[in-house]
Amino acid sequence: MGFDWKAFAASFLEGQTEAIKERRKEAKDFEEEEKEKANRNAELVSQRNLLAQDAAQLGQAAMQLGATKKQVIAAMSSGALGMKTFYEKLLKAANEKGVKTLGPTDIESIIDMPEVFEVNPEYIDGTLLSFAQKSYGAMPTAGMPKVEIDQSDSVMRQLFGFGAMDQAKSKLTESGFMGNLSIADVNQLARQADYKSLYGDLGVNFFDKDFYGPAAAGKLLKDVTTAADRARNSSLAKLAANQAEKDLMAAKSNGNMLDVTIEEAQQAAIDEVVQDAVMPIIQTNVDMYGTTGLYDHTPSVNLINQLLGDDYLNDLRDLDEDVTNTLSNEDIEANAEADASSLEDLMSTPEGDTDDTQTETTQTETTQTESTQTEAPSAEAQKEALLALTFRKRPNVIDASRKLWDRNLEGKVDPDTGKVIIAPPRPPEGGEKTKDLITTTGLFGFESPVGSKKVTEAEYWDATYGKTHDPVTGLPRGIDKLLNADPRLLED
Repeated sequence: MGFDWKAFAASFLEGQTEAIKERRKEAKDFEEEEKEKANRNAELVSQRNLLAQDAAQLGQAAMQLGATKKQVIAAMSSGALGMKTFYEKLLKAANEKGVKTLGPTDIESIIDMPEVFEVNPEYIDGTLLSFAQKSYGAMPTAGMPKVEIDQSDSVMRQLFGFGAMDQAKSKLTESGFMGNLSIADVNQLARQADYKSLYGDLGVNFFDKDFYGPAAAGKLLKDVTTAADRARNSSLAKLAANQAEKDLMAAKSNGNMLDVTIEEAQQAAIDEVVQDAVMPIIQTNVDMYGTTGLYDHTPSVNLINQLLGDDYLNDLRDLDEDVTNTLSNEDIEANAEADASSLEDLMSTPEGDTDDTQTETTQTETTQTESTQTEAPSAEAQKEALLALTFRKRPNVIDASRKLWDRNLEGKVDPDTGKVIIAPPRPPEGGEKTKDLITTTGLFGFESPVGSKKVTEAEYWDATYGKTHDPVTGLPRGIDKLLNADPRLLED
């Protein structure tokens, strides 16, 4: 009996029909299930989109306060609350300063960004909203997994229902379910974290800075004025004025013909009492606001200059700049050393190929170069450079010029010749008390000798040079400051 092809075909087709129905039902069920998931996940994505919108709005507000787009992107990439934190600190600073827009220096003092931070041009050119949506899981990113769909258009594949699932998946990827998002996009986004930095662990830091504005300026002006008035009318000021008069008269009776009137001496004494009273207030404010606006506030600067002299704030500003430059240079040098080390490793001769003679020569040359570059000037060279200087003689008149001289040169320069004082090295401790140390009395530069006492050579050195000179070299401390002194101090 032959093979019954008709019966076989009928049985085969009947079985395939059931299989086709099953495949199509499976695809339909999958599609419906994904739609239901998307309907549930749509609320989550909507919430994330609201967070992204808030972050983008804060970013725009931060840029209106003076921040750059790069700084905003860095802040938004620093964490889920990074943008909020950055904006709040900027707003606080602007309110404190009483301004609508902060300067670059102000903002740089708030946000510390990595030295190397290259922003994708796509993010710079795109909108903050788009960047925020990608960061907060409300918009697909380039690295997000895609739905895999077999694009084969085989007739037999479609005939037997094998393409039903791919057709269902294709429908799920069509945009328009939620704005430009497809059902597949919504479900895939729901699987992602609520927030993911597009730059990983960026290492952005935010700082709390107190900025000098109307409130702080008003308080300083009030506190300083009140303290100055109280000190000026105090009993201590009266005692100081009386003592200054006595000291001046004693100095003149000893043959010191100073070009100073009694009134000038008394006023100088009162001024120093006032300075002592306001100095702590001013110094506290300078420490707090020196780099955040005080130096730029004209009324405050004028008041401080009036009480403490023009050079007080200038010296502090220079010190702040030196500290900042030193820190920056240290970072640069550290990076340079690291780069040089890496380069040296890359260019090192492979093991077994070393030329001992060449290596020795190279090392010698390197050592000599480093020695030349890093060797500090010798004490003798510094001494010669200092002796070549001639400063103005100490003014007899009590004024700003004399205060400038005392602040920078007292104890380091001979007041009568204007030449730098070079001390001998400090003698060793102990020994007999063979030196006569003159004791004086008096204030405000009108000291008069009243006696003497026997001291050791080391004690004499400490009393004479201890505050101003190096005990080993005998050179004055702060050599660089002397070599680069204010031109007003130098002899014409």
